[in-house]
Amino acid sequence: MNPDHKIADESLIAQLRALPHVVWILFAGLFIHRFGTFVVPFLTLYLTSLGYSAKQIALIFFSMSIGGIGSMAMGGRLSDLIGRKNTMAIALISGACSMLLMWQAHSQIEYLVTAFFVGLTHGMYHPASNSLLADVVPPQRRVTAYAVIRWGVNLGFACGMAAGGFLAERNFSWLFIGDASTSAIFGIIALLTLPHGLKTSAHRSRWKHAVRHMISNRQFVGFFIANFLVVGIFFQWGSSVARLIIDLGYTKQTYGWVMAASGLIITFFEIPISQISRRLPAHRVIALGFFLCGMGLWLNAFAATWMVIALAMIVFTMGEMISMPVSGAYIAEMAPDEMRGRYSAAVGLTWNLGNALAPGLGLIIYEFHPQILWWGLLASGILSGGVMLLSRHQKFERKDTPIRNTQVE
Repeated sequence: MNPDHKIADESLIAQLRALPHVVWILFAGLFIHRFGTFVVPFLTLYLTSLGYSAKQIALIFFSMSIGGIGSMAMGGRLSDLIGRKNTMAIALISGACSMLLMWQAHSQIEYLVTAFFVGLTHGMYHPASNSLLADVVPPQRRVTAYAVIRWGVNLGFACGMAAGGFLAERNFSWLFIGDASTSAIFGIIALLTLPHGLKTSAHRSRWKHAVRHMISNRQFVGFFIANFLVVGIFFQWGSSVARLIIDLGYTKQTYGWVMAASGLIITFFEIPISQISRRLPAHRVIALGFFLCGMGLWLNAFAATWMVIALAMIVFTMGEMISMPVSGAYIAEMAPDEMRGRYSAAVGLTWNLGNALAPGLGLIIYEFHPQILWWGLLASGILSGGVMLLSRHQKFERKDTPIRNTQVE
């Protein structure tokens, strides 16, 4: 029997048992880290309570995202050069320090500077963790592995948002302390328990080699564009939707519970859904997911109570569950082994560019006319799904460059 068919016929329990132990270490570390990701989801509400305007908040998010763009460049190369473990440890421990610095900010300038360092340090671990997962998991099991990792992330998110809403109602300082502590804990876990993963030479880890390869990979270019179009949808939950909930007369804790529900849905349903989606053409699965994400945000155009927002969140979350695990495996399949960190970082760049533009722009459009925002997000979801479908016709024959200078530890 073909090994691929044998894996496809395995039960979900058998699939989970077959995953390497590194997957479960990452699961635990990411759960802890994501549980404590308190500050960024509540930053809009925190700064609003301090009297900052939408434009000032937009500048702070923009500064954070500029740092995030730098973090992708650094994290992508370092993960290929010094190994995944070392990159993750450096990023997470320095991220804890930067969050404590933001806690001590007292002016617009100080928030802009510390937000930049938060973005620079917090994003560096993503290329390394995604690449390590692809290093240790065979291609046939990657969709399941990425779904498991997202399970840990979203379980932590669900618990953390509920806890964050509770803490935000009492004292925002606890959000900064908790965020920094959990980053440091994950950094220590990474340093003590994870393998280095693939490494390559200093010369072959340069960005120019990877960029040339990416540009020639039209299928990756299509995914990059589609992902850039959809990421702005994701960031509206922390900006314009948060404002919508407050404008409807609900509390910060209501926002926390609505967001926590998204994590709980993913916790219970994403892995079973991934067992269906991994059998289907990846580009179609991702396109459908992106479209549903746009439709979910569009439903907020009809929100008069929190229940409509909850329905919008459910539709959006369905799109996220369908597209994200497959996207992770899709990227890993397109990337040569020795460029895996930089390919992952390039996709991470779309998230940082989205974070630079979407939260502040969404708030500004929301204040001008909310309906323009919600309908525009629907258009973005439709367009990103369309680009994903069209990119499949631009086939790319993967030609991995020799990896004689690459090593696994």
